[in-house]
Amino acid sequence: MLLSHNGDYQFFDIGTKIYSCYVVTYKDKAVMIDAGPLSERDEIEKNMQKDFLFAIDAVFLTHVHGDTAGNAEYFSMLFNCPVYCMKDAILTLQRGVCKRPGKDHPYVKRAGPAGSVVPKLPAFMPFESCQNAQPLTKKIAEEYLGKDVQLLMTPGHCEDSISLKIGDVALIGDAAQFNKRVLAPVFVDNEAQLARTWETLIGLSCKQYLSAHGRPFSAEEWLKNK
Repeated sequence: MLLSHNGDYQFFDIGTKIYSCYVVTYKDKAVMIDAGPLSERDEIEKNMQKDFLFAIDAVFLTHVHGDTAGNAEYFSMLFNCPVYCMKDAILTLQRGVCKRPGKDHPYVKRAGPAGSVVPKLPAFMPFESCQNAQPLTKKIAEEYLGKDVQLLMTPGHCEDSISLKIGDVALIGDAAQFNKRVLAPVFVDNEAQLARTWETLIGLSCKQYLSAHGRPFSAEEWLKNK
Protein backbone atom coordinates (compact mmCIF):
# COMPACT_ATOMS: atom_id res chain seq x y z
CA MET A 1 0.00 0.00 0.00
CA LEU A 2 1.39 3.40 -1.00
CA LEU A 3 1.68 5.51 2.17
CA SER A 4 3.13 8.71 0.78
CA HIS A 5 4.86 10.28 -2.19
CA ASN A 6 7.43 13.03 -1.86
CA GLY A 7 9.38 14.14 -4.92
CA ASP A 8 11.48 11.22 -6.14
CA TYR A 9 10.47 9.09 -3.13
CA GLN A 10 7.61 6.69 -2.61
CA PHE A 11 6.93 4.85 0.64
CA PHE A 12 5.06 1.53 0.57
CA ASP A 13 3.81 -0.51 3.52
CA ILE A 14 4.24 -4.16 2.49
CA GLY A 15 3.77 -5.60 5.96
CA THR A 16 0.95 -7.44 7.66
CA LYS A 17 -1.47 -6.56 10.46
CA ILE A 18 1.13 -7.55 13.05
CA TYR A 19 4.51 -6.93 11.43
CA SER A 20 5.29 -3.88 9.34
CA CYS A 21 8.02 -3.66 6.73
CA TYR A 22 8.40 -1.16 3.95
CA VAL A 23 9.76 -0.48 0.50
CA VAL A 24 11.17 2.94 -0.31
CA THR A 25 11.64 3.75 -3.98
CA TYR A 26 14.00 6.50 -5.11
CA LYS A 27 14.36 7.19 -8.83
CA ASP A 28 15.34 3.76 -10.23
CA LYS A 29 16.16 2.18 -6.83
CA ALA A 30 13.96 0.18 -4.46
CA VAL A 31 15.02 -0.63 -0.89
CA MET A 32 13.22 -2.96 1.50
CA ILE A 33 13.31 -1.68 5.08
CA ASP A 34 13.07 -4.73 7.36
CA ALA A 35 12.01 -8.09 6.00
CA GLY A 36 9.46 -9.44 8.48
CA PRO A 37 9.34 -12.87 10.15
CA LEU A 38 9.30 -16.23 8.41
CA SER A 39 5.63 -16.75 9.27
CA GLU A 40 4.56 -13.68 7.27
CA ARG A 41 6.66 -14.27 4.13
CA ASP A 42 3.80 -15.21 1.80
CA GLU A 43 1.67 -12.23 2.78
CA ILE A 44 4.59 -9.81 2.40
CA GLU A 45 5.24 -11.14 -1.11
CA LYS A 46 1.57 -10.81 -2.03
CA ASN A 47 1.54 -7.22 -0.78
CA MET A 48 4.61 -6.42 -2.87
CA GLN A 49 2.94 -7.85 -5.97
CA LYS A 50 -0.21 -5.79 -5.31
CA ASP A 51 1.96 -2.68 -5.43
CA PHE A 52 3.84 -3.89 -8.53
CA LEU A 53 7.10 -4.10 -6.61
CA PHE A 54 8.87 -6.83 -8.57
CA ALA A 55 12.50 -5.88 -7.93
CA ILE A 56 14.48 -4.90 -4.84
CA ASP A 57 18.00 -3.46 -4.99
CA ALA A 58 18.87 -3.82 -1.29
CA VAL A 59 17.49 -4.80 2.10
CA PHE A 60 18.17 -2.46 5.03
CA LEU A 61 17.53 -3.81 8.54
CA THR A 62 16.70 -1.39 11.35
CA HIS A 63 17.94 -4.09 13.75
CA VAL A 64 18.53 -7.83 13.74
CA HIS A 65 15.72 -9.69 15.49
CA GLY A 66 13.72 -12.61 14.16
CA ASP A 67 10.66 -10.47 13.39
CA THR A 68 12.59 -7.94 11.28
CA ALA A 69 15.36 -10.08 9.79
CA GLY A 70 13.56 -13.40 9.39
CA ASN A 71 13.19 -13.08 5.61
CA ALA A 72 16.41 -11.20 4.88
CA GLU A 73 18.15 -14.23 3.38
CA TYR A 74 15.08 -15.19 1.35
CA PHE A 75 14.61 -11.77 -0.25
CA SER A 76 18.35 -11.40 -0.74
CA MET A 77 18.35 -14.62 -2.78
CA LEU A 78 15.07 -13.87 -4.56
CA PHE A 79 16.18 -10.45 -5.77
CA ASN A 80 19.93 -11.15 -5.88
CA CYS A 81 20.59 -8.14 -3.68
CA PRO A 82 22.73 -7.36 -0.61
CA VAL A 83 21.49 -7.03 2.95
CA TYR A 84 22.75 -4.19 5.14
CA CYS A 85 22.67 -3.81 8.91
CA MET A 86 24.87 -2.34 11.61
CA LYS A 87 28.38 -3.81 11.60
CA ASP A 88 28.05 -5.24 15.11
CA ALA A 89 24.91 -7.18 14.11
CA ILE A 90 26.35 -8.94 11.06
CA LEU A 91 27.49 -12.01 12.99
CA THR A 92 24.02 -12.38 14.53
CA LEU A 93 22.47 -12.17 11.07
CA GLN A 94 24.89 -14.77 9.72
CA ARG A 95 24.14 -17.12 12.61
CA GLY A 96 20.37 -16.72 12.33
CA VAL A 97 19.78 -16.39 16.04
CA CYS A 98 20.00 -13.47 18.44
CA LYS A 99 20.79 -13.65 22.12
CA ARG A 100 17.72 -14.18 24.26
CA PRO A 101 17.42 -12.06 27.41
CA GLY A 102 17.87 -14.11 30.54
CA LYS A 103 15.88 -13.91 33.76
CA ASP A 104 18.52 -11.62 35.23
CA HIS A 105 18.10 -9.01 32.50
CA PRO A 106 16.96 -5.75 34.21
CA TYR A 107 13.97 -5.30 31.92
CA VAL A 108 12.83 -8.90 32.38
CA LYS A 109 13.06 -8.50 36.15
CA ARG A 110 11.08 -5.25 36.07
CA ALA A 111 8.37 -6.85 33.94
CA GLY A 112 7.55 -9.24 36.77
CA PRO A 113 5.44 -12.28 35.77
CA ALA A 114 5.20 -10.95 32.20
CA GLY A 115 8.99 -11.10 31.95
CA SER A 116 8.87 -14.86 31.50
CA VAL A 117 7.23 -14.28 28.11
CA VAL A 118 10.03 -12.07 26.75
CA PRO A 119 12.51 -14.80 25.67
CA LYS A 120 9.67 -16.56 23.84
CA LEU A 121 8.77 -13.55 21.68
CA PRO A 122 9.11 -13.98 17.88
CA ALA A 123 11.93 -11.44 17.98
CA PHE A 124 14.14 -14.00 19.72
CA MET A 125 13.22 -17.05 17.66
CA PRO A 126 15.85 -18.56 15.29
CA PHE A 127 15.58 -17.54 11.63
CA GLU A 128 17.31 -18.31 8.33
CA SER A 129 20.94 -17.29 8.49
CA CYS A 130 21.91 -14.59 6.01
CA GLN A 131 25.44 -14.75 4.61
CA ASN A 132 25.11 -11.85 2.16
CA ALA A 133 25.33 -9.25 4.95
CA GLN A 134 27.29 -6.01 4.80
CA PRO A 135 27.64 -3.03 7.15
CA LEU A 136 25.18 -0.20 6.62
CA THR A 137 26.93 3.18 6.45
CA LYS A 138 25.87 6.71 5.56
CA LYS A 139 27.61 6.33 2.20
CA ILE A 140 25.69 3.13 1.43
CA ALA A 141 22.38 4.69 2.50
CA GLU A 142 23.02 7.67 0.20
CA GLU A 143 24.02 5.38 -2.68
CA TYR A 144 20.57 3.80 -2.66
CA LEU A 145 18.38 6.57 -1.28
CA GLY A 146 20.10 9.81 -2.26
CA LYS A 147 21.77 12.64 -0.37
CA ASP A 148 18.59 13.53 1.56
CA VAL A 149 18.66 10.35 3.65
CA GLN A 150 19.89 10.52 7.23
CA LEU A 151 21.17 7.40 9.00
CA LEU A 152 20.56 7.69 12.75
CA MET A 153 21.82 5.52 15.58
CA THR A 154 18.73 4.89 17.74
CA PRO A 155 19.56 2.22 20.35
CA GLY A 156 17.35 1.22 23.24
CA HIS A 157 15.23 -1.62 21.93
CA CYS A 158 18.58 -3.21 21.14
CA GLU A 159 22.12 -1.93 20.70
CA ASP A 160 22.19 -2.19 16.90
CA SER A 161 18.95 -0.29 16.25
CA ILE A 162 19.03 2.42 13.57
CA SER A 163 16.49 4.73 11.96
CA LEU A 164 16.35 6.40 8.57
CA LYS A 165 14.98 9.90 7.97
CA ILE A 166 14.01 10.79 4.41
CA GLY A 167 12.37 14.17 4.03
CA ASP A 168 9.51 14.32 6.53
CA VAL A 169 9.33 10.52 6.94
CA ALA A 170 11.28 8.47 9.50
CA LEU A 171 11.56 4.68 9.44
CA ILE A 172 12.22 3.76 13.08
CA GLY A 173 12.02 -0.02 13.41
CA ASP A 174 11.12 -0.97 16.98
CA ALA A 175 12.03 2.34 18.60
CA ALA A 176 8.30 2.94 19.17
CA GLN A 177 4.93 1.71 17.98
CA PHE A 178 1.40 3.08 17.71
CA ASN A 179 -1.45 1.08 19.23
CA LYS A 180 -4.12 3.62 20.25
CA ARG A 181 -1.18 5.69 21.51
CA VAL A 182 2.57 5.78 21.08
CA LEU A 183 4.16 2.99 23.11
CA ALA A 184 7.61 1.71 23.85
CA PRO A 185 8.49 -1.65 22.24
CA VAL A 186 7.43 -4.81 24.05
CA PHE A 187 11.07 -5.43 24.96
CA VAL A 188 13.65 -2.77 25.84
CA ASP A 189 17.31 -3.67 26.17
CA ASN A 190 18.34 -0.30 27.63
CA GLU A 191 15.70 2.11 28.93
CA ALA A 192 18.09 5.06 29.27
CA GLN A 193 19.18 4.67 25.66
CA LEU A 194 15.56 4.41 24.52
CA ALA A 195 14.67 7.63 26.35
CA ARG A 196 17.45 9.47 24.49
CA THR A 197 16.34 7.86 21.22
CA TRP A 198 12.79 9.12 21.76
CA GLU A 199 14.11 12.65 22.31
CA THR A 200 16.09 12.40 19.07
CA LEU A 201 13.23 11.02 17.00
CA ILE A 202 10.55 13.36 18.36
CA GLY A 203 12.95 16.23 17.65
CA LEU A 204 12.87 15.35 13.94
CA SER A 205 9.24 16.60 13.86
CA CYS A 206 8.32 14.19 11.06
CA LYS A 207 4.89 13.99 9.48
CA GLN A 208 5.17 10.19 9.41
CA TYR A 209 6.99 7.76 11.67
CA LEU A 210 6.93 4.25 10.20
CA SER A 211 7.55 1.59 12.82
CA ALA A 212 7.90 -2.19 12.75
CA HIS A 213 4.56 -2.53 14.55
CA GLY A 214 1.38 -0.47 14.42
CA ARG A 215 0.20 2.27 12.10
CA PRO A 216 2.16 5.34 11.02
CA PHE A 217 1.96 8.37 13.32
CA SER A 218 3.06 11.99 13.35
CA ALA A 219 5.27 13.99 15.72
CA GLU A 220 2.12 15.70 17.03
CA GLU A 221 0.50 12.34 17.82
CA TRP A 222 3.71 11.20 19.52
CA LEU A 223 3.82 14.23 21.80
CA LYS A 224 0.09 14.02 22.54
CA ASN A 225 -0.22 10.28 23.14
CA LYS A 226 3.12 9.00 24.42
